[in-house]
Amino acid sequence: MKVNVLGAAVTPVQPSLKTTVKEMILDVFIRAVADAGIEPGDVEGLFITPQGFAGMSSAMLACNLADYLGLSLKSLSMEECGGTSSTVAFHYAMDEILTCRNSINVVIGLDVKFEPFEDFEFGLPESIFTQHSLYGIHFARYGIGTPVPFYALSSQRYMHEYGVTPEDAAELAVLLRENACKNPNAQFRKPITKEDVLTSRMISPPLRLLDCTTFSTGAAACVLAAENIRGKKPHVDIRGFGEFHHASNFIPPQASITTFESVRRASAEAYGAAGIKPGDIDVAEVYDVFTYTELMVYEDLGFFEKGTAARHVRDGETRIDGRLPINPSGGRLSMGHPAGATPMLEFAEVLWQLRGEAGDRQVKAPGLGLVHAEHGMLNGGIVIIMERH
Repeated sequence: MKVNVLGAAVTPVQPSLKTTVKEMILDVFIRAVADAGIEPGDVEGLFITPQGFAGMSSAMLACNLADYLGLSLKSLSMEECGGTSSTVAFHYAMDEILTCRNSINVVIGLDVKFEPFEDFEFGLPESIFTQHSLYGIHFARYGIGTPVPFYALSSQRYMHEYGVTPEDAAELAVLLRENACKNPNAQFRKPITKEDVLTSRMISPPLRLLDCTTFSTGAAACVLAAENIRGKKPHVDIRGFGEFHHASNFIPPQASITTFESVRRASAEAYGAAGIKPGDIDVAEVYDVFTYTELMVYEDLGFFEKGTAARHVRDGETRIDGRLPINPSGGRLSMGHPAGATPMLEFAEVLWQLRGEAGDRQVKAPGLGLVHAEHGMLNGGIVIIMERH
């Protein structure tokens, strides 16, 4: 038994919320349902993420949204697991179909950029609570407020072990920006050069400003259905799924920080379930928010030998017209990164690629696509493989 993918919709990725959260969700829900060729009343399950990782309460959000959307449902849930949140929600939605409870489910990922509280006395305790929740008591007490230092440490080690250079990382950033310039939903669409990357402000060595993504606002929805339900558009289904969570949060105390077990094991499970090899993939959307880390993930997904991803990028193999197009959307660096929505943004991009609907960034005749999501510093991962028939 397989799960069909009927439709998807995304919002433009933006630096801040331009409307209300409910209106943003209503927008992607209505457009995803229309893309699927169904009616809102056909939906039996709604699976969402919280509305942001910091500063906004999501208590009873799923219930409030079901009320706002006017949906009576057999399944309703909000899932939180860092950057994999919407793929965890996707897993639940898929399982409800595979166990024959539901026939049509909608998954919505969203994230609203946290704006500091104007009231400092109220905002400071809230920020401290969030910091401890995200990074734990050991890191938070030293003022870790973002994951950048963790990824910087990993990037330094990667440079040391494999001879990767800032120029290599800059090449990837430039390529992803080229892709984003073809994507009307991308947040960053102004071309950049290697020199721009290499002279941008240092954030945490070796990571410069243009090596890093930003916190963004956006939402994305996908519609899943039972095998016997087909839409009017080209048929795409889920061929493989893999998931793994390492016993660590951010820096693993006794594991590599340049080879990530979660990526390797989640992708191996997905490839095995699909009965394929990494070389069979035609297009991939990879969740990574720093240049060096993205290169490492390419390797741990099995696309390239360890330490060689930068060379393959430089040779043009990951371009839209290359042997294995990766992140034709512009990736997290240039598409933008509303973390809760990011995996579903990737999912929508791969769906459109497989259906031949990606416009100027369309990959030539893809048959198999891969979506990758992570949480922490690659401490957990989920990989989804989709196929066009």
